[in-house]
Amino acid sequence: MNVLSLQPSPITTSLPETIRDLNAVCREVGLPLSVNPSTEDPARRVELGTVDEDIVLQLTDLLRRSMKRAYGTRDRLRRVLTAHGLVAPDLRLEDGEIALGNLTVPAAERLAQLLGAPPRPVTILDDWTEAQEVLARLQRAFRDATGGGFLDLLFLSDCLRCGGEPVISTAPITVKTARRLVSVLEYGGER
Repeated sequence: MNVLSLQPSPITTSLPETIRDLNAVCREVGLPLSVNPSTEDPARRVELGTVDEDIVLQLTDLLRRSMKRAYGTRDRLRRVLTAHGLVAPDLRLEDGEIALGNLTVPAAERLAQLLGAPPRPVTILDDWTEAQEVLARLQRAFRDATGGGFLDLLFLSDCLRCGGEPVISTAPITVKTARRLVSVLEYGGER
C-alpha cells in the first residue's frame, strides 16, 4: 500500500474531513483509489490502497491537465526569451512555479534592459561588483515590469573546479508573475 502524508487543506480542519474530500474528488474524476487513515499513523498519514499502472497513468494525466496553464506559460516564456536572443537552458517547472534557472551575467543584463533598465554594457563577466550591479538592475526592472513581482537572485561566481562560468541564479516565480513577464516581453509592457 502507498502511504502519503497529508496536511489538512485550508478548507477543512481535520484529517477525516480531508480524506472524505480526497475520496470525493477521486470518485468525481473516476480515479479508483480508496483513501483511508494509515494503520501506522492514523492521525497524520493516509493509505491510498492499491495503485496499479492504470491508476498511475490516470493520476499523471490528471496532474498534467491541471498544470496545463503552467506548461503553456513555461513554453511561451521559452519562446519569447529565444526570440529576444536569450538562452535559459534551465527553464523549468518546479513545485508548481516557473524557474528561469541560471543566466549568464550578460543574459541577465540583457533581460534587465528588455524589462526597462537603461542600456549599459557588461564589461567584466566575473567581477563580483559588476555582477551585483546587474543583479540589482534585474531585480528592479523585473519588479517594475511585472507590477511588483519578486525575482530572487543569487550571483554564483565561476567555479575553478568544474570550469563553469559565473551565473546569476534565479529562484522560481509564480505562474501569474511569469505570465506578466511573458506579456511584457511579448508586447512591451501591455499587461
